[in-house]
Amino acid sequence: MKITREKILEAAFFLMVETGYDDISIGDIQKFLGISRGLLYFYFKNKEDLVFHACRHFFFDGYLTDIDLENITLKDFLIHVVKVEDELLRCGEHTIDILRYNIVYSRAILRDERFKKYSIEEFTKAMMVIRNAKLRGEIKDLSEKFVGATLLSILGRTTYITKTPNGDYVKKRIVEDIWNFYNLIKSDKTPNAY
Repeated sequence: MKITREKILEAAFFLMVETGYDDISIGDIQKFLGISRGLLYFYFKNKEDLVFHACRHFFFDGYLTDIDLENITLKDFLIHVVKVEDELLRCGEHTIDILRYNIVYSRAILRDERFKKYSIEEFTKAMMVIRNAKLRGEIKDLSEKFVGATLLSILGRTTYITKTPNGDYVKKRIVEDIWNFYNLIKSDKTPNAY
């Protein structure tokens, strides 16, 4: 197997989700991939650099790239987000539990100031989509911060208490909640999402 930067990012992220954001080590990644420490350091300066890039890749790079943030509808943006999340939860050969994925996201924001700053910049871009949806009349005249925070809360769910969850059940409920919320906030002129 050819070890690339992408494979190292996948392994690091998968191990973070499985063992915890604070508990991952370079040795764990080395052992998991069967590679030398030198190869890891060829691609990344140190553990913090690797963790930051893995989190950035799995939390943001797919969501806000390859779309026209100025012109996309909120509905199409949410379709895109659900699709990207499905892809990111298949981390290489492994499937990631969505609740653990969201816990790592929360931990990363608390632990790394660079990641927190990057998160705010990316959230600002998503807010533009909400603002434009409001200006176009796609959604009701609601606070953009309320809409953004509610969507982020639905997507970032870290617990589920109504049923013993498995990843597929939680993912299904998150998607249902996104569309239920969209249908609540959409304007009367906009057709139902699902």
